[in-house]
Amino acid sequence: MNFKNVMKLTAIAVSMVSVTAFAGSTYNYTMDAKSYSGSRDRDYSVYVPTNVSNPAPLVMVLHGCVQDEQDALNEWGMKAKADAEGFILVTPFITTYDGMRSENCWGFWFDQHNHEGGGEPEDLYQIALEVEGNYTIDTNKRYITGLSSGGAMTVVAAVTHNEYWTAAASASGLAYGETSSSVALAMMAPTFESVSTTASDMKREIDSDYQIPMMVLQNNNDEVVQQPAGYNIRDSFLKVFGASGYQSANSTKASEADCSAVLTTGYNCKHTKYTVDGTTSGRSVVETIFYDGPANGMKGHYWVGGTEDNYCKATGPDYPTLVWNFFAAQTRSGESSQPNGVPTVTLNGDNPMFLDLNDTFTDPGATATDPEDGSLTVTADCSDVDTSTEGEYACTYSVSDSDENNKVLVRVVKVIDPSAPTASCGTSTASPSDHISSGRAVKGGDFNLHAMVGNSSIGYSFDTWSSVTLYEGESGEWFTQEPAVCHGLEQPASSCTEYYDSNYNHVIAGRAYNDMGYAKATGSGDNLGLNNTFTYTTLKETSTGYYELGSCQ
Repeated sequence: MNFKNVMKLTAIAVSMVSVTAFAGSTYNYTMDAKSYSGSRDRDYSVYVPTNVSNPAPLVMVLHGCVQDEQDALNEWGMKAKADAEGFILVTPFITTYDGMRSENCWGFWFDQHNHEGGGEPEDLYQIALEVEGNYTIDTNKRYITGLSSGGAMTVVAAVTHNEYWTAAASASGLAYGETSSSVALAMMAPTFESVSTTASDMKREIDSDYQIPMMVLQNNNDEVVQQPAGYNIRDSFLKVFGASGYQSANSTKASEADCSAVLTTGYNCKHTKYTVDGTTSGRSVVETIFYDGPANGMKGHYWVGGTEDNYCKATGPDYPTLVWNFFAAQTRSGESSQPNGVPTVTLNGDNPMFLDLNDTFTDPGATATDPEDGSLTVTADCSDVDTSTEGEYACTYSVSDSDENNKVLVRVVKVIDPSAPTASCGTSTASPSDHISSGRAVKGGDFNLHAMVGNSSIGYSFDTWSSVTLYEGESGEWFTQEPAVCHGLEQPASSCTEYYDSNYNHVIAGRAYNDMGYAKATGSGDNLGLNNTFTYTTLKETSTGYYELGSCQ
């Protein structure tokens, strides 16, 4: 095997595990949490087949909710595919997480987890860099895929780090910037952002011209992540990464055929390619695998391939083969938009950076390197920072290489008032039921079925299995998000008023209006979901008569 420093583990050295059912070996690692916001300790596994090439392609696979890295490693058929094709397989585990979510979900809908430079997509990037430090990886062949929340986080990673990943494949995932309401749960129908909104969000995030190819795998009968989720990923990627005049499904559709690799036939599996110029010889921007799979007990929401267990079936298209064939056809080398490697920028010091009022600000700076040019000069702009006024400011760091590849990173600088009211700024993680028992939440909402913190629901009052983190401001005052007082940025109470109620009651009270059966927030037009008495949402009034989704804290 050709890999370097194979026993150099990051943070904690964990035992090497030999897997007798496969020819290769599995190595377990832990990445230490980094200094940027939202970073956590992350466990991950690396599978190295005996026939690994030198340098080897890297394939990162992200588990879905209620799963872990061992499910993705051992049950999805990807280990066998690594043996057959000679790529290094990496399966990260979310390990620990913040915010209200189901067990082990990647937090694609949280703002701190869908931007470069922080949270989960940055941790995944750092894990990939650690793998490159321990193994010889082909830098033109770095790929990422995942299922469900892992599929949604795959899309996030492809957008936040399109300068790094070569191609991505999202299985039962969601478009960039979707909220948690895009998932169908219980009696709540999903709501989706418009493609134009998604495309605008993507354009604000990407900092590289590289047109990252995306494969979308979607069961048309999925009852959890429902169509048009797959169409929305397709259409937003075409709109953002398609060439001028080739940004729609109609203009870029090059071919459509029955899926070439299936485990079982009869599910109308179609493989469609959308290319840069709409011709079969053009480079793929998006490829879709859409099929009419069974729902069964999994509500149609599963990975296809490997073993019949834990959100994995062997019915329909052969995901491991289709995904790998798509990856193998994509490479970063020779692309006119990115002729060579993209610069890597590293911020010195903390991000975010906290300063007291009237402190002297000294920029810690940043460094940059490039595969062809070596060290590069970083241009920093911190002119926005004003330590005489509390608030949040930005330092922007930009760099260009000789191939005119550009990279931009932002450091957040928060100026706080040390004389602000004393707050514990503690946290407590427990089930909604336990939060009620401990006095951090109360029963409320429709028929007292909800656990309420202020005007926000954190789940059902009888829920003893979920894990919800609450944040304490002043002693005994609990919030669903970290209160502004903990950063010295507390706003006057009159600047925001919060309302938690059914969508129907929001409409009756004038905080929202009815739009063809859906409730839209008055002023902002935010979509609250179906206009009924069963769907509850939190609205905030930020100015007289202007309402938005979300809480004040």
